[in-house]
Amino acid sequence: MNRFAATQPDLFASAAAPASAPERAPLDQLTDMLAMLRAADRLPWPDAAAAMAEEHRALGLARVAGAEGAALAAAIFEETERLLSATE
Repeated sequence: MNRFAATQPDLFASAAAPASAPERAPLDQLTDMLAMLRAADRLPWPDAAAAMAEEHRALGLARVAGAEGAALAAAIFEETERLLSATE
């Protein structure tokens, strides 16, 4: 008896890594996000949910980047709040 259905792939086989561009350094990504927000006069995201997702991404990058990343994330949150208050 075969453990796999005819169309089911082997879930435990090693998967080939997709070819993609190498990820940029977290500090570079945070710096770019902060520069984009400082230059903006309104939120660059379509809604609050997208803004929150970007804030969560900034937090994740800051965890990897250490103290300098935490400082950049704090500045990103301040800029996001500035832009949010400008739209209200």
